[in-house]
Amino acid sequence: MKNMNNPLSNLQLDVWYKVLIVICTIVFLSTAGGLLPKLPTNSTLLISLGGIFFCCGEWKNHPRYTIVQEAMGHRFLGTGFKRAFSITGTILCLFGAYLMYKGIMPLL
Repeated sequence: MKNMNNPLSNLQLDVWYKVLIVICTIVFLSTAGGLLPKLPTNSTLLISLGGIFFCCGEWKNHPRYTIVQEAMGHRFLGTGFKRAFSITGTILCLFGAYLMYKGIMPLL
């Protein structure tokens, strides 16, 4: 039988939007499960779900890239997250911002 790896072992929280996806997911599931009774349910669900969509859009708009440079006879390998426009990522960001707006407005 093949040994199955833990899918969370490969989770790298190296940028802000990945961290917020995890936090918003925990808040969403906790609110949906009734573990946060002191918070307004509808607003909390909308804000956390909007945060998930917004951060997924940012993840889509910031793909990882790798660059190899050579200086003084030595090669350097660099990686990063350069912003690249994506229609899917922009739609996810706008939808997430709309959900967060709809969740915040009843609280004001």
